[in-house]
Amino acid sequence: MEIRLLDSRGMEDYFRLAEEHGSVFNTRAWLEIYDQRNLKVFGIFDKGGLLTGGFQIYQARRAALSFYRNPPFSPHIGLFYENRSVNPAKAQSAEKNMLTAVAAFLKRLPWQVLSVALPVGFIDAQPFTWDKFKVVPGYTYRLDLTVPVEETYREMMPERRNDISKAVKDGIEVTEVSDMAVVEALVQNTFERQSKSLDKLHLGRVLRNFPGQGNSFAMVAFQDGKPLATCFCIFDGKTVYYLLGGYDSQNRHKGAGALAIWKSVEKAESINRLVFDFEGSMVPWIERYFRGFGGRLTPYLTINRASMPLEIFLKFIKRDIF
Repeated sequence: MEIRLLDSRGMEDYFRLAEEHGSVFNTRAWLEIYDQRNLKVFGIFDKGGLLTGGFQIYQARRAALSFYRNPPFSPHIGLFYENRSVNPAKAQSAEKNMLTAVAAFLKRLPWQVLSVALPVGFIDAQPFTWDKFKVVPGYTYRLDLTVPVEETYREMMPERRNDISKAVKDGIEVTEVSDMAVVEALVQNTFERQSKSLDKLHLGRVLRNFPGQGNSFAMVAFQDGKPLATCFCIFDGKTVYYLLGGYDSQNRHKGAGALAIWKSVEKAESINRLVFDFEGSMVPWIERYFRGFGGRLTPYLTINRASMPLEIFLKFIKRDIF
């Protein structure tokens, strides 16, 4: 099994294979939001030289250090793999061989710091542990959209249902919008209020360059014509991902955000998607908020490593992942 950087011709094969086995994070529209000098797309080839999978990593430099990480606003590196084995034991071995090749490849990259995540569904951490990466679980919540939305609503925490009911009672209306400037302003407001850094360049590209027919939607909660909260989602053939959210801290309403999310869940169900993914958070208060919508807690793997003595330093400030 071989892993190598893809050229323009290889990318066409990549997009075709990813259409069946990948996700929205492998699509041409998504990958084109990035500077191609920083985005590295790799193909996974079998012994016969046939493309069987792939992934992408974003390379950045900071203070003369080389960082390899998930592309901005991507929850993972988009790893996908066409497993052709029918026998369960052989299929498991084939996936382990693929992950072993990925781990060995990541180890050889010229990074000072590497911190990436694998998509939900890849649960075999052994190849990365054997290659001395630190493997840390992350978590997301996922709603099963094959269940009627009425049942999903009943299974929410009462607090979240009360938030939604109060928003409706107070005359808040949620509208699907195409004006991404409204969404961008609400997202920026939230990051600034929380004193969190925001990649404004890629935020603008996500909101202005990516949206097209059949890949995203934005919901905004209004009261008396004022935008209070937003929920921006992207999707592929199976899953809707809650990618961005925000609200106006000067005109806060406790239920506006919850109603915008709930209308996004209803929208996801109406377009026949199977899963609504909250994209998770390890921040306790955000995790608690998402948990209230009743999704299933679902783990994914993060893969981390840094060069010595940098890793020793990072253990003091990022002990949770290094």
